[in-house]
This record gives sequence, C-alpha cells and structure tokens, in this order.
Amino acid sequence: MTGVTAIVAVGALTACAGTSGGGEEVGSAEAWLDELEPRVLKLADFSGDQTANFGAAMVEWEEAITEFTDGKITFENYWSSSLLNATDTLPGVRDGVADIGLIIATTYPQELPVGTWLSGLGGALSGSTVHDVAAGGAASLENSWTFDALTDEYAANNLKILQSTSTPAYNLLCTKPIDSLADAAGALTRSSGEVWTNTAEALGMTTVSLPFNEAYEGLQRGVIDCMIINPNQYVSGLILKDVAPEYVPVTFAQLQASTWVINLDVWESFPPELQDFITEESARTAYKIWQGYLDIEAGAGEVIAAGEEVRTHDVSELEDMAAAQRAKALEGMAESAPAAVSDPQAVIDEYRERVQYWTDALTEEGYEVTARDPDAILEAFAGLRDVDLSGYYEKFESEFVQSQLK
Repeated sequence: MTGVTAIVAVGALTACAGTSGGGEEVGSAEAWLDELEPRVLKLADFSGDQTANFGAAMVEWEEAITEFTDGKITFENYWSSSLLNATDTLPGVRDGVADIGLIIATTYPQELPVGTWLSGLGGALSGSTVHDVAAGGAASLENSWTFDALTDEYAANNLKILQSTSTPAYNLLCTKPIDSLADAAGALTRSSGEVWTNTAEALGMTTVSLPFNEAYEGLQRGVIDCMIINPNQYVSGLILKDVAPEYVPVTFAQLQASTWVINLDVWESFPPELQDFITEESARTAYKIWQGYLDIEAGAGEVIAAGEEVRTHDVSELEDMAAAQRAKALEGMAESAPAAVSDPQAVIDEYRERVQYWTDALTEEGYEVTARDPDAILEAFAGLRDVDLSGYYEKFESEFVQSQLK
C-alpha cells in the first residue's frame, strides 16, 4: 500500500543529501542558492490568523525557509478566508491564486475521493488526547506522503502535500445534560460530516446541517442542542462555554487529516536541496501543531476541571455504543473505497497498525492511554501542559522523515 512499514524499518539508516533540520548547508548548497530566483509566495488560511495553532506554526515554517534561502523566498499571508475560503482553496492553489493553502479533503469529494474516503480512518482512535493528536498525526503524515493513490490524486489537481495533522477526538458540547442513551435520543446535533453523523445517529441523536459560523447562535436559540467538536471550542474559536455548558466526552472520530498543500508547479521549480529542507520543516511544523493542540486542549481542560462554567458527564453508556459504531464503520470502509484504491483493506489495516505503533511509542515515553471515565478525563486534561513530545518527535523524524529526503 504505502510502503511505510518498509521505509520505517530502514529510515534511521537512510543516507540523505540535502540539509539538516537546523538549516545547515550540505554539499553544494551555495550553487543552488546562487541560482535561486527571488519570489514571494502567497499563503491562504481559512481557519484563523497568525496567532492560531495552524497560523503560528506556519509562520515559523516560513521564517525557517526565508532564513535558509538568504531572504530569496518570502511570504505574503492571507488569514481567515481573506483570499480563499474553505471551498475555494483547492482550485485557488491549483490555479495559482495562492501558492500554499489549507485543505480539508471532505470539502472536495469529487476532486479528492481518496482523501475523502480516508477521512473514515478518523474513527481509529482512543479518545485519549495525547495519543490521538500525536499517534494519529504521525500515521496521517506517513499516509499523506507515501500513499500513492492519495499523492497522485493531489498531483492531478496540481497540488503537492506539505504535511497533514489530526485533531483530538471530537466530543459533544451541549445545552442540556446528556448522561444516557435516553437523554441522547432525538437531541438536535450539529455534525461536520458523515464520519461524525453516523456515530451521532447510532446514539439516537438527530443531526442538523448548520454552517459552522452559525453554531453559537444555533445553540443559544435552541436550533441545536449539541455540537460535535473538540472541547477546545469552550475557550477558543466559538467560545461555547456560555451557551453549551454541558461537556459530554463521548468519543467521536478525529478529523483525520488537515492538509497543507503547495502548488505543484511551484514545488517542482525548487531545487532538490530546497525541497528537502521544506520537507523537514513541514514535518517539524506538524509536530508544532501537535504540541499546539495539546496546549489548546489544556486551556479547555482547565475550564472543564474547574466545574464552575462547564459540567462534565459520565458517558459510559454512550461510549460503548459509540465505540461499537466506529468499529463497525472501520470494518465496512473497504466496501466503499474509490476505484483508485487497489487494496482498501490493506490500507485500513496498515493505517491502524501505524496508529498502534506510534501509540506504543508514546506509552514507552510514559504517556498512558486515558480511560474514558470523568475522573480520568479531568486528570488527563490537568496533565496536558506537562506533555513534551520532543523525544517522540525525534523518533518519528529519524525513522520516517529522514527516509523521505532525496
């Protein structure tokens, strides 16, 4: 399928031309740099500004590239849909309106059927924030770089994947208490897509289509009772703690791949030395986003743990039902694979194996998977600010990232 298993086995032994992650020049770097034409690249991010998790990480990525090229490559940033919105980004980067952009594959099911199908792998998670972000993120990035059916699909749209990351598990933020299947029955719930809708419906909820920017008002006015989203929305983005004070930590799928892309023509115009540097920096940017997710979730966790503005509910009855639905969905994914995926069951199995491999790596670092009872969840939130993924990333970088360099 992807060749990840074989690549990782030899990754630490791969000899690489190019550059180190710190930007040290190797070989004939001066020659290519002398020949590099100055240019300004436009970056479009619909998700937020330079202070948000993605934006802050990408600004550091830009600064590293500008420094490495002695100022020949600089950037012009367009935040919060000021140039391209979520539905415009693929054609906009493809056609050169922007050079770099953020894409969620499920927004483009016609152009990205393989990427859309892979979103179902977001159900292969534990609900434990550290593991879903870092192990899920590592597996997502491996898949994004090595799965030919996916990279070919992006290339057909004149795009090259820079990096992808996975979110924490989605949970329920509600206006009313939900502690049982009886409470969940009929609750009007905003869902972001099929992978979440199917779980909500298995719990007996009624899903509602509502634009993201209308969710706050929808909860406030009773148009919806719940929203399926990361708990960080209590303190960032929509700041939902004022209108949805009931935290129901039942485990919904993560967003499997938030994907940063670059125009393929632009990418292919770069010399190999610069491509290798960007590859290394892109992986390091993914790591910074992992760490950023933990920091954001920690902020939400502090609000949740305080118990003053937000109340946490026991989801043991809901969790069993949700887990059973996610497992069934993963088992049935192969049947709905696009024609470009030649062995879909192998894709699913290998992805799950990679998630488990990186989960085990985190366990070896001392991070145990969090149980899904209220006390364990609150304890895990309290520890998120102390999580240091640097050693884990060194393992990922040596085993996988180095194997991807020219």
